Amino acid sequence: MTTHHQLSWRYLVLGKQGKTGRRVCQQLERLGASVTGVSRTTMPAFHWQDKTLVWQNLFAGFDAIYITYQPDLAVPMAAQDIARLTIAARQAGVKQLVLLSGRGEPGAQEAEQILAQSGLHHHVIRASWFNQNFSEGFIAEMVARGQVMLPQGHMPEPFIDANDIAEAVVQCLTNPAIEPGIYEVTGPQLLTFSRCIEMIAQQLGRPVGFCDVEVDDFLAVLKEQGATDDVLWLMKTLFSDVLDGRNNYTTDVLEQLLGRPATTFSEYVSKAFGQPLSALPASVE
Repeated sequence: MTTHHQLSWRYLVLGKQGKTGRRVCQQLERLGASVTGVSRTTMPAFHWQDKTLVWQNLFAGFDAIYITYQPDLAVPMAAQDIARLTIAARQAGVKQLVLLSGRGEPGAQEAEQILAQSGLHHHVIRASWFNQNFSEGFIAEMVARGQVMLPQGHMPEPFIDANDIAEAVVQCLTNPAIEPGIYEVTGPQLLTFSRCIEMIAQQLGRPVGFCDVEVDDFLAVLKEQGATDDVLWLMKTLFSDVLDGRNNYTTDVLEQLLGRPATTFSEYVSKAFGQPLSALPASVE
């Protein structure tokens, strides 16, 4: 779709090891662009809670930054951190910011507004739940064990593929014809968690059970497994508020950005679970 006018730019990706960050780096590299990815384990390292790092120095020399916030823009500190980032980016001479955001999250919308008021060229990719949560995220271990336990198992959600998100991000980063603003992207169909697990089990050729549980029971299990208070708060917010039906519709925004249909969940399942689970990559961010 795109004529890439900005491939001479230098790109910085925050969250190199994340589901979309890793893919954005790979896609930019394939286009021949200069891209640097940073995370907690890189040199230099980037960690949102590291107050000793001078962000302006890290951002110097880069034209555009792709921002993924950890653990999620829904958490209370997110807006303050995004505000700090926009100031540092402006001081460092960065021209463009692209932010990964989530649908239906008030905290995320606050961060989006801060970006919009930054004075920088900006895009927000506001995405639905990732397909890859089933193969690279917190649900993957449950799938491997053959028993998935989640709240809101029958709430429809338009799951989206992380590769599609990364491609949309790269379009925004490299195509100056794409107007600044919010792009709310989804997968092409509404599916429930229980239906997703059925499709995965069919592809694997073995049973994978699904148990729809109350949010509090789900959190109790996570706490027993050693989840931090921040993770417990986030999971409660996601399963109590975000998955309350407010997002059970699809958009065609992704198709407009990419010039092709969004990846279906069945296409994702065929690719992701057509190999042994032990061979699937683990997301560390």
